[in-house]
Amino acid sequence: MEIMRKTLLMTTALAFAGAMVAGTASAADKLSVGVGGYMQQWIGMSSLDGNAGGDGGVAQYSDSEIYVRGALEADNGLKFSVKFEIEGNTSGDQIDESQATVSGEFGSVTLGTEDDPAALMHYGVKEVGVGLGCGDAGFMKGITGCATGGGKGLGTSGWIIGGDKQKIAYYTPRMEGMQLGLSYSPESVEDGGGKPLNNDNDAWAVGVNYKGEMGDTSFGVSLGHYQKSQTGVPTMLMSGSDAEGRSPITRGTRKANNKAIADYAKAVASGTSGDLNGLATAAAAAEASNKGAEDVTASQADAQTWSNFGLHVGMGSFAFSVAYAAHDGGAYKAVDMDIPVYSGTWDHDGDDATPMVADDVNNDNPDNNTARTELVKHTARDYEVMGAGVMYSDGPMALSLSHMMADADDGSSASATMLSLSYSLAPGIASRSTLMAGEQDD
Repeated sequence: MEIMRKTLLMTTALAFAGAMVAGTASAADKLSVGVGGYMQQWIGMSSLDGNAGGDGGVAQYSDSEIYVRGALEADNGLKFSVKFEIEGNTSGDQIDESQATVSGEFGSVTLGTEDDPAALMHYGVKEVGVGLGCGDAGFMKGITGCATGGGKGLGTSGWIIGGDKQKIAYYTPRMEGMQLGLSYSPESVEDGGGKPLNNDNDAWAVGVNYKGEMGDTSFGVSLGHYQKSQTGVPTMLMSGSDAEGRSPITRGTRKANNKAIADYAKAVASGTSGDLNGLATAAAAAEASNKGAEDVTASQADAQTWSNFGLHVGMGSFAFSVAYAAHDGGAYKAVDMDIPVYSGTWDHDGDDATPMVADDVNNDNPDNNTARTELVKHTARDYEVMGAGVMYSDGPMALSLSHMMADADDGSSASATMLSLSYSLAPGIASRSTLMAGEQDD
């Protein structure tokens, strides 16, 4: 009964706050509404080597967005504003952001879908072209244009890591050049929000930056951190034991089982007219054999984190920037951790002319080992990103040179270098060009 009473009070309080906002917004004669946005049209040409999946070619790419903003200032000095953004091209997240903000001498409070303070307050690498960090560089095959939660990418802001999740955010006024931002996402979901329940996937973020001048030199420094709770996905594993009457299998048997399953899938995909029934029967038996050896259910996940740092220095027509970010995906995956079993002799080098050797610790026959799997850290999702750039501006013209690289804990890496030119053709209209070279070893 006590729990029900507390829930009722909380719901009533939120409904009252919503009624206040609704009542203020209904004053249409005081609400100033504006429509804006942007459009970018690119022509790209590429030459690809290695495993990029082609020789390159020519493409045309569009990126556009429309936003609607409303604002009013009350007699008591409080300022209210609303904003929602609509992607101008078809997108999985068609409504990009939707939020309401109230601000005053205390700072500002924002409710709705918006990027977190660690991203919004970050000073990334300056670039005037296609955009190296979370810009439009990703439309070129072989260039990962945004740091992501699923694997390494370029960019130090972390736009996609935190994303436009439903959140509560507070920003202090800028005092002596410094500003602080805090946010909380109850369920880390987008567009509409979740129920007030569990909060197993909640997230919080903090950002702080400083702007100052020293003589003719201006500078800005930023620090940010984002952290999201995660729940692990239950995964069936092989313990390699005889627990609960299940029979362990050898690595050799599991390898043969996986081949039978893959052979059937390949035959179906290629539309072969061979013995599909026989392949299907073998694949079903192989899958049953693998399943029969799975006897442990495990689940593990750590918090996902993203931390960044940025520095801007301006001296006359030149601007210099460096940025850094580190991502910990907090993810785990099942990998083979077989139990060594030594038995008999075997052909260790595949050469019939050489004698068989004993299966022992020095010449282990992997096919004899007992198949076993464990959850281990998914190191491909743990990576660092570093970047630096220099920009020169002279009236309507701006030129920039920037470089960024990402290194993951699994040993893979990515990098890109961009030379970009921007020239203002009319108010709000510019021509931009970029020459880029990128490398991604996977």
